Amino acid sequence: MKKLVTILIISIISCVEVFAQQDPQFTLFPWASIYYNAGTIGDQKNTLCFTALFRQQYMGFKDVYTDESGNEIKENTAPQDLMFSIETYARKLHGGIGLTVIRDKIGYYNNIGVKLGYAFKLNVGPGTLGIGVQLGLLNQKLDGSKLRPVDASDPVLSQITNQENFMDMDINFGVSYKAERWYAGIGATQLIEKLRLTGSKDFLGMSRHLYFHGGYIFIFPNNPSWTLEPQALIKTDLATAQLDLMVLSRYNGIFWFGASYRIQDAVSLMFGARPFYNSSNNFAKGLDVGLAYSFTTSKLGFKKNRSFGDIEIMLRYCFDIYRTETFSGYGSTRNIYKNQY
Repeated sequence: MKKLVTILIISIISCVEVFAQQDPQFTLFPWASIYYNAGTIGDQKNTLCFTALFRQQYMGFKDVYTDESGNEIKENTAPQDLMFSIETYARKLHGGIGLTVIRDKIGYYNNIGVKLGYAFKLNVGPGTLGIGVQLGLLNQKLDGSKLRPVDASDPVLSQITNQENFMDMDINFGVSYKAERWYAGIGATQLIEKLRLTGSKDFLGMSRHLYFHGGYIFIFPNNPSWTLEPQALIKTDLATAQLDLMVLSRYNGIFWFGASYRIQDAVSLMFGARPFYNSSNNFAKGLDVGLAYSFTTSKLGFKKNRSFGDIEIMLRYCFDIYRTETFSGYGSTRNIYKNQY
């Protein structure tokens, strides 16, 4: 089982000459775009949005080993991700500003990061072009006392003491284009890759990532209340790549359901709703909830003490921060003016 845990950790963190911290991944990736593409910040124009995503990956996965006394020990080493973001469109800044907080737990790693970003918005053709940048800080912790390497003489693992703690800084960049019925974008995270603020050792470094994503909205001609929305996300650290394919169906913007496939990892079912969409309370209308369950398709699943799936929960709440534009005037139509707000 020790070898299995080692395979799990190494499959999630890239290891060339040093350990490299990988970005967390979410099944409901359209709601996490602010994390991997700074250009999408403030896409929900005229609104203030709060988004929370929680993902428990590889549920049931345990590290099983025998201690020095011969007792069987089971430890939960399944990855766990939590993201919270707040973003808004600021008219005076001609773009969006956003703050993202992430907690990423992988085995014996416990990482907490924060990103602050701005995206300039420009009307181009039928849609809006967003060009964004984020400044991020990531605090990484590793409990080395729980590592049990197969090869104790490993030159990297031999450096690890009981507790390792590092603080890194990174810069993210993104470009996105959003039209009425389609969107596309490319984002880059952890561009600096090796800017260490605290901690002297050269492992547990950052890993540069690229994201390519896009989607389209098909409206059923015979029943325009229903839409079909295929979406895709390609992630790469320039060493390996992963593809997420998703298809959602929505009804009147009130509820949605769909499925996704992550290559060589999982098949997911998902559904969600805006439960107060038809409420007379304008503030309640902005609540959106979603749930996804993933069936593990890799060798990490199906057997005892291995994964029986992932679960992910999404909560988003948005409300308008600008009043609806109104026009009023008196006298000649030459003097018509627009209310300021």
